[in-house]
Amino acid sequence: MNEHKLSDIVNQSGFPLQIGVAHHVRETSANHGWKVLYTEHSWKNAASNTDGFIDIVLEDEHGTSVMIVECKRVLESSWVFLNADTGVKNRRQAKAWVTCYISGSTGCFGWTDLTLEPSCPESQYCVIFGQDAKSKPMLERVGAELVFATEGVAEEENPYHARRQDSIRMYFSVIVTTARLKLCTFDPKEISLFDGKVSASSFQDVPYVRFRKQLSTQPLKPNFSDGLSHLVRAKEHTVFVVNAEAFSDFLESFEIDDSVFRRLASR
Repeated sequence: MNEHKLSDIVNQSGFPLQIGVAHHVRETSANHGWKVLYTEHSWKNAASNTDGFIDIVLEDEHGTSVMIVECKRVLESSWVFLNADTGVKNRRQAKAWVTCYISGSTGCFGWTDLTLEPSCPESQYCVIFGQDAKSKPMLERVGAELVFATEGVAEEENPYHARRQDSIRMYFSVIVTTARLKLCTFDPKEISLFDGKVSASSFQDVPYVRFRKQLSTQPLKPNFSDGLSHLVRAKEHTVFVVNAEAFSDFLESFEIDDSVFRRLASR
């Protein structure tokens, strides 16, 4: 087998993208402050009885934020996120796993909503060309496993943070892909109930998206103090989907709102 064919075999795998993203983070660390903490890191989630290997785990310069990164290489493909609204509304909310110890006591250990930059569109629907309509959508499947992996890493690190008097650690789920990310905006009134098609829509390129929906089927113990709406929010998760060429910009823009730290410290 000649070197050209061997090179094709290598490039058909997703490993070069994974290695390239990790290298890029290291090369641009002075700009954004993030570092590569682990690569090919094994994880196990006892609650969901799942396990696997995480492509990349990143840590910010303060040691308070962690990104669990899955790299997805696709060829000449676009991922289209649906926005059933006439206006594009960027969101600052995202759900992350938070481990927080205040004066040696557990302040938070679980999923919670945080306010952070960069603001970007949010969607719970993604259309990917060529998907098998009968199988579970790829992004939902990858997102669910990434959520389990995020929980697994948080559980693994917890004994270390529990020994410290004061500790805040936030874990975010991120997919980095070579796919072009498109936002499809339309008015729900323009959907035909005869054939289920949208008669008028617009498309725009976006560098990153908050993909937010119910990705886990794990049982929950929601607080029903504000009605059944809490059940819906409790089952939702946020996965950031980032185009690989915009990843450095995403890391530079990533910033937790000061109100988050004040809220966690007051628990």
